Amino acid sequence: MNGYIKHFFNKKTVKLPLLFIASLYVFAMTVFYFNQENFYFHPKTLATDYQYQFDAKFEEINIPVDRKNTLNTLLFKAKNSKGIILYLHGNAGDLHDWGMRSKLYTDNNYDILFVDYRGFGKNKNQLESEEILHNDMQQVYDLLKTKYQESHIIVLGFSVGSGLAANIAANNSPKLLVLEAPYYSFESLVKKIAPFVPKFLISYKIPTHEYLKEVTCPIAIFHGKDDQLITPEGNSIQLQQLYPDNITLHLIDNCTHNGIYSSVTYFKRLQKLLK
Repeated sequence: MNGYIKHFFNKKTVKLPLLFIASLYVFAMTVFYFNQENFYFHPKTLATDYQYQFDAKFEEINIPVDRKNTLNTLLFKAKNSKGIILYLHGNAGDLHDWGMRSKLYTDNNYDILFVDYRGFGKNKNQLESEEILHNDMQQVYDLLKTKYQESHIIVLGFSVGSGLAANIAANNSPKLLVLEAPYYSFESLVKKIAPFVPKFLISYKIPTHEYLKEVTCPIAIFHGKDDQLITPEGNSIQLQQLYPDNITLHLIDNCTHNGIYSSVTYFKRLQKLLK
């Protein structure tokens, strides 16, 4: 019997399953590395001739971001506008979903521009890198600066959009930066969700904490206490602790990641912020 056991567990029989597992892991990480956008972003696509419909008046604008590409955007205007909010959304949906929230901001006397990233909605181009994502958002911001004074521009980022918004504020001079359910860094968020992925394979870093160091305007953070996707601990709370003099943190009771827009507390605090 002992001889049989030794034979069964000899080096060769142990090595084979280990090699198989290692091969599967390498294959999985290769697929991940070359298809990261498919893991991070979950866009809804729309036909190019899709007609947006909202109760409020709006303007559909295709903004050039380079020689070949444009981004589809929606502009909603307030009756007595005090400025404009550049809204950078999360990792899913499309402009139709986000445009439904326009009234919250226009009722507070701010125009609002919703932007779809590459691959979202009517945008048929594909997102290929973090650098392109940042450059696209800067091109949109540059256009706004030709229409509005920077002192009248607010940059707002939700979830994935929070890091992009922080980068815009770090490299420009908006009136205010608003972050909703932000992450400390996108890299750390990916590591939390998929701890088996090595850091060197994560090509989207988006270090929000580093961007905020360069932001000179006031920063307001809203985060649901019950957010299990991007928890306040290790993200919003840690960001506020890094820059307590420049960040006002609003933790919303009984609020999940996507539930912030259903919170009366959020509405009231945002309304006060936009006065």
